[in-house]
Amino acid sequence: MSEDVFFKLGERLNHYQVKMLLVEPFLDLLRVIYTEEEARLGAEFPLGSLTAQEAAEKLGREPGPLTALLETMADKGTIFVTKTDDGVSRYALTPFVPGVVEFQLMRATDTPRDRKLARLFEDFIEGEMGDLMGAALKEPEVARQLIPNAPARTITVEEHLPQGTRIYPFEVLSELVKKETVFGAAKCYCRHHAFLIDRPCSVPDVPEYSCLMFGKTARYVVERGFGKEITREEALEILRATEKAGLVHNTNNFIDNTVFVCNCCGCCCGFLKMLKKFNSNAMLQYSNFVAQADPDLCSGCGDCVDRCQMQALALDGLTISLDASRCVGCGNCVTVCPTGCLSMTRRAEKSPPEAGDMLTGLGM
Repeated sequence: MSEDVFFKLGERLNHYQVKMLLVEPFLDLLRVIYTEEEARLGAEFPLGSLTAQEAAEKLGREPGPLTALLETMADKGTIFVTKTDDGVSRYALTPFVPGVVEFQLMRATDTPRDRKLARLFEDFIEGEMGDLMGAALKEPEVARQLIPNAPARTITVEEHLPQGTRIYPFEVLSELVKKETVFGAAKCYCRHHAFLIDRPCSVPDVPEYSCLMFGKTARYVVERGFGKEITREEALEILRATEKAGLVHNTNNFIDNTVFVCNCCGCCCGFLKMLKKFNSNAMLQYSNFVAQADPDLCSGCGDCVDRCQMQALALDGLTISLDASRCVGCGNCVTVCPTGCLSMTRRAEKSPPEAGDMLTGLGM
């Protein structure tokens, strides 16, 4: 009976934007993250966000015990909570990814359960599930069914956006941040995951709190102890520090509002590792800009090669070469080029889609 519950939970989670193959490696993860009682509630929880009273009426449950279970799951990151203006909690089933997976290790604790989950997550993407997902993502039609729109997109370092082309507001990170009013910061799930499996991040000087959340997501993260509240200026300072460290800015890939900004390294980040492993940008939309190199100006210092999180740059003697198919368009290489041989140029004018139903699992 319990097996059916976890399979049904997987089916319910697959109503969200990123879908998982309902195979044993995925179900094994669900069995660790959710109790059978939690899985049963998740499997039957309606789409959208509901008050505890509304959920009780729809599910035919008693409000008191249901509220207690919802609150327990909210503390685990498997139920997302927003508050109405008068302080009433509204509950929604959190998407598996991005969502449940990240919340499991975002508090950056080091317990036996944390290490077990970290190893399971690693086996999940590097083992059988990774092989199955990799094969599926190579088939365009299957990939579109599993992930209709990439959940994240790369944002170019602002100071290196090219002159002479129209720059849209959704391409300017500081403009996205300035539109928000509530800010939160958390320790990076991906880097803590790497630490827990004894493969710590290789990038020096990464800020301790490098993941940013905004609006209702920031409120949830702060209230549930996944992160801390910060100011707008502190958020901008974190972005400056991550740029200095050479990290890639990745934000949610819809135009309605900004939910998160991850600042990613190539050794730990799930988005970048998946892109390199599967040669698929199903999870991460490249920015509208790409690096270009003028070999005649290259001094052969190699600073950009060391800085590139995607291994898109290489030196042949004293001549730089660029694999544009691997360049996500972050612009970090340009920041360290001493001769000006590297610059950014526009390669697309793709606008992020509207959120549509992508935010139903975040109570929005």
